[in-house]
Formats: sequence, structure tokens, C-alpha cells
Amino acid sequence: MSDASEPTRFIRLGGQRMKALTTLRVVAHDATAESPALDLASVVSGLREARQQWRRSQPREREPGGRELPSPEAVADIVAALRAALFPMRLGPPDLRQESEDYFVGHALDSALQTLLTQTRLELRHTARQQKEDPDRAEAQSLDIVSRFAAALPDIRTLLDTDVLAAYRGDPAARSVNEVLLCYPGVQAMIHPRLGHGLYRLGVPLLARMLAKQPHAEHRH
Repeated sequence: MSDASEPTRFIRLGGQRMKALTTLRVVAHDATAESPALDLASVVSGLREARQQWRRSQPREREPGGRELPSPEAVADIVAALRAALFPMRLGPPDLRQESEDYFVGHALDSALQTLLTQTRLELRHTARQQKEDPDRAEAQSLDIVSRFAAALPDIRTLLDTDVLAAYRGDPAARSVNEVLLCYPGVQAMIHPRLGHGLYRLGVPLLARMLAKQPHAEHRH
């Protein structure tokens, strides 16, 4: 057993410091230990080799400037904020009042669109590199795409209203349009492809597909 006074070890994963639990401490193998230590160093090394092998088989082996593709976690945040902005009194925060609706919508849109701008820039720069084009053009292009996408949100909301009405009229058991929106997962799931289609038409197909396929289960707000 390692001495109880041994300094606590930390593992750095994904930029975060995760305190190793007693049973998961990275220690040198000791044949006299009562139970084998978990050799995370070997696991990390093995995963690094697997990544490197995959990257060597692809057109680009390294990403010297950091992450090059949109983040699924960021896309989940974008979807959650846009859902709330589109239907603030139904899919927004539970304590929202109607007199604060516009303020909340503005705040949610600012958060969603700033994140969307970053993710759009990532896709455009990656595409430019793959096609041997100038990646610096992505800055202006991404701003134009996000601005046009934002301008289309009222029309997307109108389309979604027709989806809700169609579902309500097609189900005799539904008692109200609010019930349809709140209780029918398929209706809420229509938000994602509507948003994704808007992005696809603007020239970011990967981000559009990620957004359109975002599971309802990852709704966070």
C-alpha cells in the first residue's frame, strides 16, 4: 500500500484537473500491494497511439491551431438556447414572466449566436484548409452566415407554429396546442431539423447536420 501521507495525485484530462480517487491513483506497480493499482499512464499512452495511428491514415495528421471542427457540446448549448428563444414561455426557464420575455430572448440569442459564430468559423476554416483555400476568409463569411441565420429565425418560428398546429389537428386526443408542444417529443424534435436546414442553405453542412441530429435528450435549459 502507498503511504497515507503520499501527496494527492491529479490527472489532467481535457484541460480540467480531476482529483484521482484512492482506488484510481496512478502509482508505480508494487508487487507487494494488496490490490493492483490502475495503470492510467498506460491507458493514456495507448489512447495517444490509437489517435496518432488514425490521424496518420487521414489527410491531416495534426491540428496545430487547436480544435478544427465544431464541438458537439457547443452545438447542444446552441440548440438549447435557440429552443428557449423560439418558445420562451414554453421551453424557456420556468420562472420567466411575459413582461421579461424580450429581455430573455435577447440574452438567449446573444449566447446562442456568439457560440454559433465560433462553431461556424471552425467549420469554414477546416473546409478551406481541405480545399487548399485561404482560411482567413472564414471570419467574414461566418459573420455573414450567422447574421443571415439570425434574420431567418422569425420565419423558422412561423414554420414551427404550423408544425405544432398540424400535430394538434391530426390528434383528436390532443386538448391544446400547448399540450402538443410540451408533451409530444416528435413536435419538439422538429425544431432541430428546421434550424439545421436554415444553416445548410447558408453553406455550413456539417454544423447543420450536427444541429439537426441533436438529440432531444440533450436539451439543457
